[in-house]
Amino acid sequence: MKLTRRSVLGSALASTALAVIPTGILPHLAQAQTGGGVHSVLNALIAQYAAAAAEGMKNASVAALYDRDAFADYLDVYPVADLVDGFDWKPGMGATFTGPYSKLEIKAPFTDYIPLPEGPVLDPAKTYKIGFVFHGFNHPWLIALADTAAWEAARHPNIEIEVVDAEFDDNKMGQIIDTWVTRKFDGIVLWPSREAPMGPPVDRAIDAGIPVVSVDRRTSSQKISSEVLGNFYANGLQQGLYLKHSGRTGKIILNRKDLGSTADSIRTGAFLQVIGQEEGFEIAGNYHTNSQRSLAFQSTVDALQAIRDVAVSFNTGGEEAMGALDAIREGNRLDSAPDGKRIAILANDDAKEVLHEVEQGNIAMVSPYTPLIGDIGIRTVLLHIGAKEGLNDAPPRLVLTPNLPMITREKMTIEGVETMTPAEWPYAYGPAVA
Repeated sequence: MKLTRRSVLGSALASTALAVIPTGILPHLAQAQTGGGVHSVLNALIAQYAAAAAEGMKNASVAALYDRDAFADYLDVYPVADLVDGFDWKPGMGATFTGPYSKLEIKAPFTDYIPLPEGPVLDPAKTYKIGFVFHGFNHPWLIALADTAAWEAARHPNIEIEVVDAEFDDNKMGQIIDTWVTRKFDGIVLWPSREAPMGPPVDRAIDAGIPVVSVDRRTSSQKISSEVLGNFYANGLQQGLYLKHSGRTGKIILNRKDLGSTADSIRTGAFLQVIGQEEGFEIAGNYHTNSQRSLAFQSTVDALQAIRDVAVSFNTGGEEAMGALDAIREGNRLDSAPDGKRIAILANDDAKEVLHEVEQGNIAMVSPYTPLIGDIGIRTVLLHIGAKEGLNDAPPRLVLTPNLPMITREKMTIEGVETMTPAEWPYAYGPAVA
């Protein structure tokens, strides 16, 4: 088993974990065996395939990409662990409300996780100012994220929240955080696009005594108060498990998110860890489409023109999957895989339109990655503020969200993971599809 550059130099979190486990065992391998339900099942599978990948891959094409983009550097330090306070998530849990921005009905899965009662919080005589900065009010996943953050803040009358769209501009996000530091906000929650650029502004806020919590993606800050991290690892893993279970092989084209983003490095890397143990796959196309449907459409058009026998379209997000499907449809290539089979489109992100295409048989599977986690970020930063004021204990630095099972057209059990059908899944986001 090899130790990579990043696992040696990695985050304070990883360093702490490495200090308390036996030499040679990486953090996620040591922590993946406890807990309950689907979260535990998927963590155990993550440990199994990570260990196999560390020993080497059978598939040379997959291994070449895995090594070239240094996926192990990211995967080795990505936390895989139990949930806070032994939380055991089950399908059906969570609150239903209308999104303040999208105006759509939302069922948020994790409103019972690290809960705070409705009403004034912390010191009821004080008003607390929280900044929530993200990118993409015009993106269905991201507006749903903002919806849940604003919903949680609105449950507490002594919370004032300022929600700002940094419009995929890292410099702008940094300036917004600096402005909130100057205005002495009580807490900041952010959704960073990329890890490295957001480290310095987060550090400046922490140095000014303001708790900062990131949601979904990571920053490079070693000082950040808490990270609310989703099930990226389980996403890519389940895409690989499904493909392996299907018995399909052949040429794969990849529509990936921006290089250096957590979503790309962990999802794509986990997918490669699974299929890297199988013969018969070839990475025939590799594109970075940066969460943009139009770019995924164009990359898929280009791939279909260059490659006649595409078997699989792997997509790191729902927008990418829909762009790929649009291109495949427009080229009349849905059933152009070898032996007249349908191209297997693998997706992440459980948008309603993606689930509709799963139901119709046009997208093979989707690994849910819910945007409905902004509420956890708000509750976590409030607990940090409370700890600062001596009102409660501080929440853990690492707040993992529960692993969610993949969604397939028909009910299946894949390596111990019981899938759910689109009709069974209540947490899909975005506009309804007729």
